[in-house]
Amino acid sequence: MKNIKMIATDLDGTLFTDDKKISAGNLKAISEAVKAGVHFVPATGRALYTMPQDMKELEYADYAVTSNGAAVIDMKSRKPIYKKQIDLETARSVLSHAAKIGIMVEIFVDGRAYTLEKYMNDLVGYGVNPRFVKWYTDTRIVVDKYDNILKKDTTVENINMIFTDNDVRVETYKYLTEHENVEVTNSIGNNLEAGAKGCSKGEAVAFLAERLGITMDNVMCLGDNYNDMDMIKRAGIGIAVANGEDNIKSAADYVAKSNNDDGFAEAVYKFVLNRRE
Repeated sequence: MKNIKMIATDLDGTLFTDDKKISAGNLKAISEAVKAGVHFVPATGRALYTMPQDMKELEYADYAVTSNGAAVIDMKSRKPIYKKQIDLETARSVLSHAAKIGIMVEIFVDGRAYTLEKYMNDLVGYGVNPRFVKWYTDTRIVVDKYDNILKKDTTVENINMIFTDNDVRVETYKYLTEHENVEVTNSIGNNLEAGAKGCSKGEAVAFLAERLGITMDNVMCLGDNYNDMDMIKRAGIGIAVANGEDNIKSAADYVAKSNNDDGFAEAVYKFVLNRRE
């Protein structure tokens, strides 16, 4: 059995239940792992300030990987200790293409998510799941134009694009991978997320592990979607949850129960604390 010293976990669809909460069972597993000396690290596609308040204030997390690995945040100071982000010229080029094809696009900068009023006025029409509308309303900052945010020295953590037509999504993926210097991933079925070339959750988790004096062989990573693939492959133990995408489950060392059935806790007790609960 591997000696797991760090747990890096995706949030939405993995640690969180479908109503975006941490279950009592999962919270108990986090607490017991941390008390056993294991580092607990949220590794999310979300920007820092779009994470739920109770997650940002969770006493068990000293660090968090945010925006698909674009930043590693010291959760006490709220400052990044690592950044791998899109340069201004590339960000403007991607945004220009998104505007031409008429899709919803938003940018993550300095831990915050920015979007335009026209998207916020018709979120569902632009492809946002109705279940997520309140979350968008609560976490997005509306700007008149992205040039208000994209100043001379600005770097962009992530550019999130949402589609109503999968054919357009496929064409956009092809365009971005062939013409833009970005890494492209996704976290839901109808979006694409552009980050800096070489940026991934796995790269950021590896940075943090090295900083803490831990090898990736002693890290357990958990996830449910394509943006979790790199860290699951790099981990000493890679865990997919039962509700995850088939390609993630195929890549994982073990498939735990779903996010609504404390799959995270199951994996912690089985592979970290070496007992059944």
